[in-house]
Amino acid sequence: MTGSVGTLPRPSLRRLAGWFFVGVLVAGFALWSQLRTVDGELAFVLRVGNESAARPLIEEELGPIPLTEGLGHDGQYSYLIARDPFGLNDLPDLADDGAYRYRRALYGWLAGGFGLFSPRAVLVGLVAWTVIGFGAATAVTADVASLLGARSWAVLGVLGNLGLWLSVQLATADALAMALAMLAVSLALRRRTGWAVLALAAATLTKDAYLLFAIGMAGWMFFEDRRRPAIAVALVPALPLALWIGWLSWQVGDGLSAKDNFSWPLVGLVESFSEWESAGDLVQALVALAALVGALIVVVSTRYRLIAWLTIPWVVVAAASSVVVWGDGNNAVRAFAPLWLLAWLGAGWWVQPRSAQV
Repeated sequence: MTGSVGTLPRPSLRRLAGWFFVGVLVAGFALWSQLRTVDGELAFVLRVGNESAARPLIEEELGPIPLTEGLGHDGQYSYLIARDPFGLNDLPDLADDGAYRYRRALYGWLAGGFGLFSPRAVLVGLVAWTVIGFGAATAVTADVASLLGARSWAVLGVLGNLGLWLSVQLATADALAMALAMLAVSLALRRRTGWAVLALAAATLTKDAYLLFAIGMAGWMFFEDRRRPAIAVALVPALPLALWIGWLSWQVGDGLSAKDNFSWPLVGLVESFSEWESAGDLVQALVALAALVGALIVVVSTRYRLIAWLTIPWVVVAAASSVVVWGDGNNAVRAFAPLWLLAWLGAGWWVQPRSAQV
């Protein structure tokens, strides 16, 4: 079956609101499970490292905050983007590979009101947008599952997605990027191609890797004999990102930095086996590996072309990712969060009675 669609029903706003509320509750629990260990100190989500170059600035603006060992994590870089959205005040210099971090811009822009919000408001905004993103990703995934004729439990691709939980806990762009990408899938299924392209462009500006959704969707449209929309979907979402990378290359330098994230196929994964030292790191890496295996099964077994086409680019990138990505379970489980979602979506479609499949 090709996965062609005809006239599709409008989304039920009540149903979407219900799933959004469920997602917000789960995200709230994920956040609470972290903050309760530091007496509710919200700045803990930034994971500022005690050796981070960003520490003096953040402590000056927010006061004493819980610190993490070493260089810290990505939330502190989200904060820098929110405070200096266009890199005009040299804050990219405080980040580990500033241009690479600044490519994931839209989340920080929204959280910081494009540089207009106060430091405390930025912190609240970073938390709020991850929770909103998680809730929206839950709602639109439920909508996509309904459109595909998949089981409703496919939303476990979001609700049970460890990578998206970590996005909420670490103030990263993943949850919001996933919501925008799945919104694009919903719009494409309803043949609202123009709006889908806009959603894909926003997802790509939120996290550059989510351009893979545009590539997969374009492949699906091309083989569904929708050649002109396929070209638009393949090219247009990349244009804002290309312009932003051009600005970063001029303003910050090295706007195309790949941070040694790629290697020969499967070499990075194999080399990572000896890197998984802590129990937590091992569990996260195994979850990412399970997502990859599940996604491969989806590609092989599903006859719904859209699911397969969305999955293939992520499988290719996961296979070509280096030990820099796979060696840290935290990185891997967030980087490949879409594989977990697509595996659940594919499973939810596959188990439907054949008479119910599109």
